[in-house]
Amino acid sequence: MFVRTVVLLLLPALASAAPNIVFMMADDLGWNDVGYHGSEIKTPNIDALVEQGVELDRYYAFPLCSPTRVALMTGRSPIRQGVDSPIGPNGGLPLDEHLLPQTLRAAGYETFMAGKWHLGIERIASHPYRRGFDRSYGHLGAAVDYFTHRWLGGLDWHRNGEVLREEGYSTELITSEALDQLRTRDKSKPMFLYVAFNAPHTPLQATETYLKRYPNVEGNRRLFAAMVSAMDDGVGKILAALEMEGIADDTLVVWVSDNGGGIRAGASNEPFRGGKGSAFEGGIRVPGAVRWNGVLTAGSKLEQQFSAHDWFPTLTSAVGVEPQNVKPFDGVDMWPALEDGTAVARSETVIGVDGNYAIFRDGWKLVEFTPRNSNQTTMHLYRIEDDPSEEHDLIEVKPDLATELLARMRSIPRPPSVSQDVQPRGPRPGAPTKGAPKAKKGRGGRGARDPQAGWPDETREPWIDTALRD
Repeated sequence: MFVRTVVLLLLPALASAAPNIVFMMADDLGWNDVGYHGSEIKTPNIDALVEQGVELDRYYAFPLCSPTRVALMTGRSPIRQGVDSPIGPNGGLPLDEHLLPQTLRAAGYETFMAGKWHLGIERIASHPYRRGFDRSYGHLGAAVDYFTHRWLGGLDWHRNGEVLREEGYSTELITSEALDQLRTRDKSKPMFLYVAFNAPHTPLQATETYLKRYPNVEGNRRLFAAMVSAMDDGVGKILAALEMEGIADDTLVVWVSDNGGGIRAGASNEPFRGGKGSAFEGGIRVPGAVRWNGVLTAGSKLEQQFSAHDWFPTLTSAVGVEPQNVKPFDGVDMWPALEDGTAVARSETVIGVDGNYAIFRDGWKLVEFTPRNSNQTTMHLYRIEDDPSEEHDLIEVKPDLATELLARMRSIPRPPSVSQDVQPRGPRPGAPTKGAPKAKKGRGGRGARDPQAGWPDETREPWIDTALRD
């Protein structure tokens, strides 16, 4: 690593020697939705990636889509940036935040994106091709109909900022675009390829090809499983392309989920409690893996805590690039832990969205839980490494510790939400409220309005055509 760093810093002309980065992310995939965790859903390509690299056993995303993406792209907590819920038609990631692709492009990388953005659709300045990506493709909003590519009645599909009308199943289209970006890259430069699958996020829509793989699975779970298999096939094609291009050994590959699964939508977060939208383990502890052939130990498992806002400092450290951020990172460099298991010191970590937060410190976890459509909040305290299923609440045993952790959790500045169209579920709570409903194991989490409902009709102009220009 030392030699690679020196080459990159002192000899920019040799930037092509730098390793490539391929970062793939699933959308709303739960802990028990992958084969290597014992699921009935078949994910042979993801399973193989885990076997070939480092399994992330305690990887924490944020409970919802946009906050996790903010953490990934900035290395900073979305809480302090006002992204405390999914970004809708209004608002977006503040434009004064520096993003990972901007740092990598400045270091000589070609930067590509295929898939879901979800960091701002209202203004052209918020779109990926204005925020560090040389080439981008996919959809900008929270979700998209897998066949019509519409969101809330408007076409939300683009290539490099131009409205794109094309037929096809979105998961397969995203895969195809990622393959094209990979194969037509400038081979004199290193590549950063970000593939943000929209699967298996609602609406639950699958092709007959994949539904046939699950004849004995019923209801939403069958649709969900088929969607996961389509994504897994996409992962496999991208990994195969790296081999065909002769760059598999020169590429750092990451695969993760963006948050826990929505139970109503067919996901499973077992054996953990809660789901999408909550700060219980089921909402934030998600599957993930990192592979770099010949550098990372194949078949190993990282049991240290790893968080979504650690990626920016970790990836730049891995490839020897100096981050160009001005604002300080909240994440830490986890590369030493990935490389050889070195214990990485970290202080408190706060993860959450409006009304649902968790703080981790010294093996303890305090959870603030607000059920959907409620302003009643409860606090829960766990010795999380010993009780990952969160079955033994110790808040009455350690009330002083809970009070201390709550104060620390709320000490993070929380500016006004940038997701103006998303209605908060009540005022940010004060003292814990007694008598609030408890989250049940394996239940809870935000689902969808109707998990199977898409947007078949076009009732408004394409989103890019109505976005505000500079």
